[in-house]
Parts: sequence; C-alpha cells; structure tokens
Amino acid sequence: MIRRMPLAAIAVLHAGTLILYFASAFLYLVDLNRRGRTLVWARSLVIAAFGFNSLIFLLDLALKGGFPAIGLREGFALLAWALALLFILIEWAYGISSLGAFVVPVIFFSAAAASIFHPGGGEVAREQWNLWLNLHIALVFLGHAAFALAATLGVMYLVQEKHLKQKRFTPLFFRLGAVGELDTVLYRTIVLGFPLLTLGILSGAVYSRIERGVFWAFTPKELWSLAAWAIYAVLLYGHRAYGWHGRKAAFFAIAGFIAYLLAYLGLKLASWAVGTG
Repeated sequence: MIRRMPLAAIAVLHAGTLILYFASAFLYLVDLNRRGRTLVWARSLVIAAFGFNSLIFLLDLALKGGFPAIGLREGFALLAWALALLFILIEWAYGISSLGAFVVPVIFFSAAAASIFHPGGGEVAREQWNLWLNLHIALVFLGHAAFALAATLGVMYLVQEKHLKQKRFTPLFFRLGAVGELDTVLYRTIVLGFPLLTLGILSGAVYSRIERGVFWAFTPKELWSLAAWAIYAVLLYGHRAYGWHGRKAAFFAIAGFIAYLLAYLGLKLASWAVGTG
C-alpha cells in the first residue's frame, strides 16, 4: 500500500514540513526580540515539523526498499532531521530558547535546499548496503548536527562576550543567556558529538575495508573529516588538561564545523557544479 502512495502525497508532506519549519523559525526570531506566547507555538511547530520530517524518511525507506545513495539532497535532508532532533533535546534539557532563533532557520534552509537537488540515486542493492554503512551515515550526521549546534553556541557566546566588554546591555543581551551557561552547554554538546563522529569514522573505515579492501583511501573528504575530528580532539584535551573554555572553546567549535563544511558540503557542491556545468 505504501509503495503505491502517489508522489503528490510525498510532495504535500515535504511542503508541510517546510511550512512548519519556516513558521517555527519566524516565531523563534520574534521571541528573541520580545518574550511572549510565541515561544510555546515555536516549540510546538518545530516538534510537529520534526514529526513530519521523520515520517518522510520512513516513507522513503518503504518506497525505495532501503536507504538511497547519499547525495546533496539526502545530505541536506539528513542534516535538517539530525539538527532538529538534537535541538529539541538540548532546548528541553537546558532551556536555552534563544538557540532556536539561530538553529531553526538553518534547519529550514537545509530542508529547503534538499528539495533543490536531485536524489543521489535510486534503490541501493542490499549487498551494498550493510550494517556498517548504516552506522557510519547515522553516527556521522548526528555528530555533525551536534557540532553545528556547538558552533552556533560559540557564535552566541562571542556575541555575549562582546556585549559584556562594551557594556552594551541591549534586549538581545538579556535574551541570549549567560556566558557561563552558553560555555557549559557548548562543551557538553561537543562531548556528545565527538564520540558520535569517532564511531562514525571507525564504522566508515570498516565499511571501506569490506567494500574496497582498504581502511583509509586518503580522499579529500576523509582528510577534511579527520581534520575536523582533530580540532575537536584538541579542544577536549585542552579543556581537560589546561582548562580551555570560553572564547577559545568558541573559536575551536566554529573552526571544527568549518572543517566539516569543507569536508562534506564543499566537496559535494563542487562535484555537483562540475556535473551540471
């Protein structure tokens, strides 16, 4: 029955997801300027959008008989889903509602970008899609979503630090949260993302060994991924050994996510541009 579901129904779900993410992003931005009932609606809408997003993934699996090849479309869609999941959990755990004004618009644009690009491929043969590849993709995208949140928290920390140094106590200052709280959540987010990325890299190496006969092919994507991993490893070591936090941690979090963007999106966009040029 699911396989006979018309494509129009899937398109309606996609449109509904985008509308909900957009409305939630708008309300989070409104709440950043003035506290009110908009926050309740913003939270409800992002949870509803995440539910729609999850349903689309389940239908995709059922319609194609497995995960499709990961191209730009699937990459943006997975990033939006993983970001929404971790954002909902972190906001619930720490109550930093101002984070939504920065993250939910990114989720919306990521989900919107997924509709621009063509799918990465059709059905994937079962023998080519094993447990290790499943683990690799799931863990890596969850890790990257955690690092995206950490980078956002880093930007928020730097903005707050600048306000404090300049003694500019604007309404935005009182809405972003205390620098100590932002620093703590930033560190805990990286602690969450680092083992996910580590296990993702290891599972990818195992899959590469099974499929290609080598654990590491030294491709640009693999090297940039390793660079991102190394940046976060240095930050965690520095935090434990030398008490690195605050401004230094914020810069490391931002630099690590830039390395991820170069590792995945930069290379994917370059290959897409060459293929369409």
